[in-house]
Amino acid sequence: MRRHITGIDHCFALVRDLDSAKAVYERLGFTLSPRGVHSAHKGTANHTIMFERDYFELLGVVTATPGNAHQRQILAAREGLAAVALRTGDADGAAAEMRAAGVALSDPVGFARPVDLPDGGRAEAAFRTTQFPEGIVPGFHVFCCQHLTPQNTWIPDLMRHANTAIGLASLVTVSQDPAGDAATTARLLATEVITEGPGAVRVETGTVPIRFLAPGRFEAQYAEGNFAGLHPNGLVALVVAVRSRDAAEAALTRQGVPFTRTTVAVIVAPRDACGVSIVFREA
Repeated sequence: MRRHITGIDHCFALVRDLDSAKAVYERLGFTLSPRGVHSAHKGTANHTIMFERDYFELLGVVTATPGNAHQRQILAAREGLAAVALRTGDADGAAAEMRAAGVALSDPVGFARPVDLPDGGRAEAAFRTTQFPEGIVPGFHVFCCQHLTPQNTWIPDLMRHANTAIGLASLVTVSQDPAGDAATTARLLATEVITEGPGAVRVETGTVPIRFLAPGRFEAQYAEGNFAGLHPNGLVALVVAVRSRDAAEAALTRQGVPFTRTTVAVIVAPRDACGVSIVFREA
């Protein structure tokens, strides 16, 4: 493992309409943060779904700017998972470490967004990030995220979910070359690739593993879902750890959300989750 990269901090999905996406994920039993608005340069806003140690983010473009041209290009084709944020306690150290390893990360930059607190007050969530080169990992963007004000991101009231979610269990990527894409990712993180079977490999990140599955293997494992429009070579699914699979199923049933129950999980198809396949699995 890298010294300055300690696992996955969060991931985000691009959505076309933040208000609609928020309503969709509330129906899935998640508690979402109020809308957070980024800088004028970024032209984006988000809702976060906070877990015990990591989180998931819905990101939308609210004003077209040169800074979000790439995101708008993706959204023209599809919604869904687009990026993974690696956790670091020192964005400058992470950039220097990766540059020494021959990977030219961007100069770290700081930014902040306002946070509406449950008691009616306001605070600021501040971060420092550094970006990996675009395309260095097939199928998704990667950057490092340092939290300067974690207390304003991990707010206890936002970490209680009707579906009993407590964290990311794994990220799932469809890949035309699972072994090759996994090896590329593992080299960046200085970690290992673990073969799970034909067409299935896993990269350990220090926290949440990333699974790379050949299309046929993915379809066989999640055959109950409708996967039209999914990324053909990239992140497609979140496996979410829940305290109770029965509670997750009950939360979906109350809201009339279609799902499939397997022997080990409850699966929501991407058509019902803004282009993301959501898999609830008991911790």
